[in-house]
Amino acid sequence: MLYVAFLRAINTGRRRIKMDDLRAAFTANGYPGAATHLATGNVIFESGAEPDPVAMEGFLDDAFGFVNRVFLRTPAEIAGLIEAVLWTGPDDLVEVSFLEGVPDASAARALEASAQAPERLLVVGREVLFLREGKGVETIHKESTTVRLLGMGTTRRGMATVQAIHDKYLA
Repeated sequence: MLYVAFLRAINTGRRRIKMDDLRAAFTANGYPGAATHLATGNVIFESGAEPDPVAMEGFLDDAFGFVNRVFLRTPAEIAGLIEAVLWTGPDDLVEVSFLEGVPDASAARALEASAQAPERLLVVGREVLFLREGKGVETIHKESTTVRLLGMGTTRRGMATVQAIHDKYLA
């Protein structure tokens, strides 16, 4: 089965990884044929059994010398996420924060209520959809707010990246 691993904070600050090295780390740990998309820690790979993200975090730490949070999703989860994006508009930017798990309903409502116009937040399962209306609009919502209100780690990607991964590797 195919999986997508979204790694947190890759190629930011001192956390530099060459995508060739990232693919090699996956291959060396039983995931031959791994592909990467962009240089931001998006790895598409096959596995006969459900992968263990904690084990992946361990081999990535061994390979690169720093802890990498891994958020795994299946092709069906990615397709469902794409279907959940209800917002349209040629000038809007939609991003998604992948979560460690499904947040408590009251925490999810608190996060959604924390959005300030022209931004909107919607918690859908293990993801937070984040909309900024209009091109060039500065971000008000910080990922640290999501972490604080939901009590769990996240990693954020643009929906254009998620759509491109879906179209190139999963469709």
